[in-house]
Order: sequence, then structure tokens, then C-alpha cells
Amino acid sequence: MIRRIILNRLFQMIQVMVGISLITFAVISLSPGDPAEITLRATLGTESPPKEAVARLHEEMGLDDPWHVSYLKWISRVVHGDLGYSYQTKRSTLEEIIRALPTTFCLASISMLFSAIIAIPLGIAAALRQNGFVDHICRLTSIVCLSSPEYFVAIVFMLAGGIYLDIFPIAGTGGIEYFILPSLTLSVGLIAITMRIMRTSMIETLEQDYMRTARAKGLSRRKIIQRHALKNALLPVIIYMGTQFGWIFGGAVTIESVFALPGLGRLLVNSVSSMDIMVMQGCMLTFAMIVVLINLFVDLVQLYLDPSVRAQGE
Repeated sequence: MIRRIILNRLFQMIQVMVGISLITFAVISLSPGDPAEITLRATLGTESPPKEAVARLHEEMGLDDPWHVSYLKWISRVVHGDLGYSYQTKRSTLEEIIRALPTTFCLASISMLFSAIIAIPLGIAAALRQNGFVDHICRLTSIVCLSSPEYFVAIVFMLAGGIYLDIFPIAGTGGIEYFILPSLTLSVGLIAITMRIMRTSMIETLEQDYMRTARAKGLSRRKIIQRHALKNALLPVIIYMGTQFGWIFGGAVTIESVFALPGLGRLLVNSVSSMDIMVMQGCMLTFAMIVVLINLFVDLVQLYLDPSVRAQGE
């Protein structure tokens, strides 16, 4: 039965990827410029490629075919790792994506780490002191974080940490210190929601019957929380944070541009502004694939950890 659920998830993932590839392919039709001519400019290094070569590449890429035939030829090349060439850098799109991906992955990972370190302890503290001073402060903080747009948060962190205190660099890339301010900015919204989920989950767990039984047995409050409450209360938080990892990759598009980080998000923004079609398509497909794979992974983890999900699937 578990195998059938996993196969069902994989089938859904394939459907989503096909839909995304169709949308991405439409970029060719809707964007100005000839993809064959753009590719030849990149590969030959000339602004005026020979018309015969353009016509030959038209035929190879299937640009003169009906859209469904053209799509099948394009997706066949993509599956074999051929994403075309960048018009700006003259390098292959795959090479550009591989170069930028570690920066975005590092940014997203540090953001998740900040979120876990800050939000989970605060959520637990708010739940244990429900309607107390700490709880009110945590709720007020979450409202402020959710009400603050990313660009405003980025400016505040740049002024505070980068200019007044002069602790962290505000732009560029180098060591881990270049990721501190962008990661904090990216994690603010996630911290607010994760803290709320942690608080709610902990309160609900503490009100369960087996918790009353544990208290009746004379276990101390600390042991009840560490041995019984924390494990169950963390499950929805872990699942939520897992699904948000893909969202953080999407948020990198804005943050990398603000802090001048050479990641996948900035590569996508630059390709859109310069109409570098092949890179644009490659970035969109990569972002989509990352989000889909992360969601699949979270589904499988949830399936493994939560018996109620397995029961629903069966």
C-alpha cells in the first residue's frame, strides 16, 4: 500500500513537471527574438550569424514545426541536458545554472537554519507561558515580521548590520559572512509563521489525554515536555518548514538582486532583463524542479513519520 502511495506521488510530480515545461516552452513563443538566431550568436560569437545556419538550426530545433512537435523536440533536448546557450556569456545554460546554484542553495539553507534556531525556541516559550508576557511579545513580533515587506527588512538589516554596526558586508560574495544579512532577511517571514505553528502545536499537544496521564504519574514538567510533548509538537513544524524550503528558493529571486549575490535568482532576473531566452527557460525549469522535488521529499517524510497520513492514503 505504501508503494502505491509513493507511485501516486511520483505520478503527480511528473504531471506537474509536464505542466511547468509547457508553460516554460511558451516563453519561446511569447518572447521577442528568434531562439535559433540567439543560440547561434552565442555559439559563433557574432551578431549576424549566416542565414543558412539559422535556417538549419530552425529545422534542428523544430521551430518551423507545429507547436506540439516543436515542444517534443525541445523537451527531448532538455531531458538530455541540452538547455541551449546564454546570449550574454556565450556559455551553456547548464553551465551557468550549475555555477549559480550553490549560492542559492547556501542562502536557502542558512535561512532555514536561522528560522529553526529562532522560531522553535520562541514558539515553545510562548506555548509554555500562554497569554503571558513572553507569549504577547512573540505574537507581536510575528505580526510585525509578517507585515514587513522583504525589501523593507533588507534595507533595515543593511543599515543596522552593514553600515551603523559595520559587522557584515551588505553586497557581493565571498565567505559565509556575505550570507548573514540576506539569510536573515529571507527568514523573517518564515520565522513568524513557524513560531506560530510551534506555539499552537505545543499547546494542542500539552492538552492531550496522554499528557494528563504523564502528569498524573508524577513526571516533572520538564520531563513531560522533553520526552513526550516536544517530539509530537515538532512534527507539523518540520513538515511546514520542509514545504517552505522551496518557497525560500523562490524568495531568493528578490534577495539575491538586493544583496548582489550571484545565485540562481539573480541569474533569472538578469536573463529576463536582457531577454536571454535559453537561460530564462533553464532557470524557470530548475526552480520548478527544485520545488517539486522538495515537496515530494516532504510528502515521503510525512508519510514515514505520521501514521495518520498513511491511514488516509490507504
